[in-house]
Amino acid sequence: MQTSPARYGSPVPLPSPATTDTISLEQAIGKRRSLRAFRPDPLPTATIGQLLWAGQGVTSPDGKRAAPSAGALYPLELYVVTPDQVMHYLPDGHRAETRAVSDLRPGLKATAVNQSTISAAPVVIVVAAIPSRLSHRYGDQAEPFVQFEVGHAAQNILLQAAALGLAAVPVGSLDPSRAADTLALPSDQTVLYLIPVGHVP
Repeated sequence: MQTSPARYGSPVPLPSPATTDTISLEQAIGKRRSLRAFRPDPLPTATIGQLLWAGQGVTSPDGKRAAPSAGALYPLELYVVTPDQVMHYLPDGHRAETRAVSDLRPGLKATAVNQSTISAAPVVIVVAAIPSRLSHRYGDQAEPFVQFEVGHAAQNILLQAAALGLAAVPVGSLDPSRAADTLALPSDQTVLYLIPVGHVP
């Protein structure tokens, strides 16, 4: 049963995302591969923030984000699961709030047919969605639009990982309800994608 998540203090700012090119988009596309082995070293907070910004960061003064969204209604929510905590990304102000202070990667692994990449990666980015943000405007089209948007955001994250020289792989074979329960997400949120990320061995 899903419960309200615990809160552990106020949201904290993440380091500002880097917006200068390190490699070209074409090079990032060429480097992007589904890599399933990771060093256990933790990722720096700035790197985690950069990945989150690539997926859902605010990129214009009027609040538009890095990934396109139907009607600019933004149904996606990003979470980061590490050995120490679960963080929820807040695009407005490029901030994060802590939602749990334990290692939930083994539980997530169990929801994703026990894929070892989930517990091996030092960071797992969870892409969740609130379809009701779209349904009032798009009705039955809301669910397909959410699926499109998940793909947009995930590709941004994967290309950012490639540009940073990191290993990453998208995982879609999972039980959405069990994953949401594991993370104690609000009942209106469903988990759609897991993206383990880490340093290349």
